[in-house]
Amino acid sequence: MRVECRDAEWLVTRVDAAGSNQHQIVFCTGVDDLNRGHEAAFLTQLDRLKEVDPRKTELVRDETKGYSTARLFLEAQLRQMPLTDPEPHFEDMGAFTPMDYQKEAVYRALQQMRPRLLLADQVGLGKTIEVGMILSELIRRGQGQRILVLAKKSMLTQFQAELWNRFALPLVRMDSDTLSKLQLKIPASKNPFEVYHRIIISIDTLKDIGRYAHFLENTRWDVVVIDEAHNVSGGTNPERHLSYRLARRLSRRTNSMILTTATPHNGKRETFGRLISLLDPSAVPDPKLQEYEAQDIAPFFLMRFKEDVKEEAGSNFSERQVIHLPHTTVQASKAEEDVYQQLAHIRQLVLDKQIDAQAIVSWGMYKSFLSSPEACRSTAEKRLAYLQKSDPDSREIEELEELLRRLEYLNVQQSARFQLLVEQLAAMGWDGSSKSPRLLVFTESRVTQEYLAPALAKHFGQSFSPKQEKQPEQTIAAIHGGMSDNALAAAVEAFGTGNSPVRLMLATDVASEGVNLHHQCHNIIHYDLPWSIITLIQRNGRIDRFGQKYPPIIRYLMVETESGLLEGDSELFSRLVSKVEEINRSTRTGESVLKLYDARKEEETFGDSLVKGDTGLLDRETGEAETGELESTLKAANELAHQDYADFLSRMLGGGEPDEDEAEEAAANTDNSRIRLLDNGQFFEQGYRVLKEQIGGPDWHPLEHTGQQIIFTPPKELAKRLGAPWVDSEMVYGASAMPEEAWPDDQQLFFTDKPERVDLAIKAALAQKGQWSKELLLTEQHPVMQWLAEKLMMLQKRGEAPLIASPFLEPGELLFCFIGQVSSRAGTPLIVDPHAVSFRKGGQFQIRPLKEALDEVNFEQLANTGKTGTLPDHLLKSFLGSAVDQSVTHLKKLKDQRRAQIRPRLDEENARLKHWFERWAERIDAQLANLPPEGRRATQLRQKREEMEKYLEDRRENWEQTHYRATDEATTRLVLVVEGVK
Repeated sequence: MRVECRDAEWLVTRVDAAGSNQHQIVFCTGVDDLNRGHEAAFLTQLDRLKEVDPRKTELVRDETKGYSTARLFLEAQLRQMPLTDPEPHFEDMGAFTPMDYQKEAVYRALQQMRPRLLLADQVGLGKTIEVGMILSELIRRGQGQRILVLAKKSMLTQFQAELWNRFALPLVRMDSDTLSKLQLKIPASKNPFEVYHRIIISIDTLKDIGRYAHFLENTRWDVVVIDEAHNVSGGTNPERHLSYRLARRLSRRTNSMILTTATPHNGKRETFGRLISLLDPSAVPDPKLQEYEAQDIAPFFLMRFKEDVKEEAGSNFSERQVIHLPHTTVQASKAEEDVYQQLAHIRQLVLDKQIDAQAIVSWGMYKSFLSSPEACRSTAEKRLAYLQKSDPDSREIEELEELLRRLEYLNVQQSARFQLLVEQLAAMGWDGSSKSPRLLVFTESRVTQEYLAPALAKHFGQSFSPKQEKQPEQTIAAIHGGMSDNALAAAVEAFGTGNSPVRLMLATDVASEGVNLHHQCHNIIHYDLPWSIITLIQRNGRIDRFGQKYPPIIRYLMVETESGLLEGDSELFSRLVSKVEEINRSTRTGESVLKLYDARKEEETFGDSLVKGDTGLLDRETGEAETGELESTLKAANELAHQDYADFLSRMLGGGEPDEDEAEEAAANTDNSRIRLLDNGQFFEQGYRVLKEQIGGPDWHPLEHTGQQIIFTPPKELAKRLGAPWVDSEMVYGASAMPEEAWPDDQQLFFTDKPERVDLAIKAALAQKGQWSKELLLTEQHPVMQWLAEKLMMLQKRGEAPLIASPFLEPGELLFCFIGQVSSRAGTPLIVDPHAVSFRKGGQFQIRPLKEALDEVNFEQLANTGKTGTLPDHLLKSFLGSAVDQSVTHLKKLKDQRRAQIRPRLDEENARLKHWFERWAERIDAQLANLPPEGRRATQLRQKREEMEKYLEDRRENWEQTHYRATDEATTRLVLVVEGVK
């Protein structure tokens, strides 16, 4: 049953008694364009609920020129329909050219009744674009109103700007300060996470469970996206891992979940199983999350490598160039050789077991000296202070004192490594001027960074300040993990902006994961070498990624020593670089070499191998057998899922003409929920012009045109709704707010319907002012287009429909145009179908798709000649009642057809759940058999079993309610009537 209450339409889902027989509590789900999916409960004692009856629709003749009101009202209604086609639609999705491998990600998400997917593509393949594509398609289907994105703080602006520039998806960035300020503006009882509907926030901010747990527990999301999701896999102790606990909490409070990472596991089956179980607790059949097969995880997992997509991506990837090591290698100075001799002596003492063999002693100080004298001095001083307190008689103390004596007069500027860096900068034409090529320099050591940045500035006659807020303003900028979210974002944005003063960014590994730095840069120098293949691949991926237009040029700086025991180390360093480049040309992950799946473990293993003189480390696998088995399982799962996609493409593109029965079945199953009568540019221009004429005030300025561009000054009411920073408002419009950073200074919005123009505008923004494009694509999901559609629907009062005339129909013939909907009992649209019912003389009727019927009456070319039909009102109403009956009958047939389509998928899922539970419960029962029945562990396992049984039963019931069980009555809305005239 559909009702009207509080000026909105609702679908009744349940009715309970309200303490007496006199009043009831009516539980509803919103089905209007403004409240769709919102759950509410109304008390009949307080609220008046009125049944919606399309038979009582008032027909209002459209007197406007060219029937502009009727056209725009109909188009607005069509644009507010949720898409119900099972297949994805890629046209008009955003300002980019979708590629097959990106389309596969969307297909894989929509293939599931509840989209849940781990996107594990290699570094630099464009996972953010794939996320934007999935979100856009879910929004079109009415399943993406409330979105939460979690990302690292260094990624927030980049992720937010990418989704806005390419897809017009507005995410409001929040941090601790923003949350605190918001809580001052809203009532104390209001949940801050329910104010804004689409939020991006740092995972470090949100994992403050104690502070935000209550709010999170009471917030439901349509989609949760977690970027760099390996950070929420739980580590070795998931219950103490705040990020994992946060992700698990959110997983239970969202319909769809997308995880992205280029490193989906750490070699342990349990941690990967934990990520998959975040997506679906009924995926892994082992309660310990360690035993599973390829088919268990295939529906939820997608991984591709550069080599897999290189041919399709074409010029979006550039072949990278590594400067040969002999050109980036230098011999240590005499003063440095003195230090190396002492470090070699310490290593020998470790091998002879005369001093402690801890990593910091064995190779830690050596590694820090390979970065800078200051880094080594800092490490040695900390170690010495510790020993003087804890073990004052240690032999190591005198060795450290000797090391510090030899380091006393050395500094970064005198080091051979610094001189080599200066030579390389000269070779590439870098002199600190505005013509210097943009350059990214990595160092592992924060201490090295503190000394190297001012040393470089001094050498090139540049000023340098270590203050966070100064980094975007100077030629040499330094970024590190201790910076605030805003300062880090500002520095990264400046580096990616062509006309900013930043020409060299000196970064610690805070910039090695996820951040796009390729827009204005194609040069990387590794000042020191991390002893990890994983870290090196992540670093290089900052500029060697999808969309890089110039060949990435990579330099690895090396300093060689002649100090006996250390002399052979350079062979292992060279092998490390070679292995990284070998991985770049393969379909393997960097983690698969040592099979340690952790950068810190790789560093420790590498350091131990140096101490032992083990130069064959990189030519053999060092991980456990478990890691190899896991890699094989993931590969098999990926192949299974990809074959399913290939089969889908084969069905879609299969050759041959269908026979008569197949053609009839295809026509019956055709989804009509995606039809448009106007393109986006026409809808925007015509719609705004009509609104301006009918309801506009002095602040409704005319649209301006420059070539293929539309310049739009939002009226004050729209600017307020979009959250414009210059509009004073106590009201927070969380459902429609644009990112504050996206607002131009001149308060004007620039639109185009040409994706290639937006691509140029994005490049121009990156060259001139930062990450935010000034010109955007007109897409249906842009907040301005949403406002326009809602305003145009209000041209007709609730319960009214426009009536127009056409000479292309026989006099007396009537065409009733409907948008019908069949919803599940949970309020999810199962079918949305625009169709028309026509009546001819003699009582004959015909039901056709709306687009076909409108073409017949030549709707696009109709002119308002002032002619009207001759049927009296009472006959019109009589035909209207019959048309509604025919529309509802038509929808019931579609309902049965859709149920027949969905039933096999539900049966398949229920069979999978049954098989999964049998395997899962068998393991639980096996554990119980070996435990005392009344013991604590046995009680916990029985409780776990009962909870899972309840979860599965609830899930089966929920999925039936959401995807299969339709309401008893289909609903239909009359949106237009056309009568035939001479």
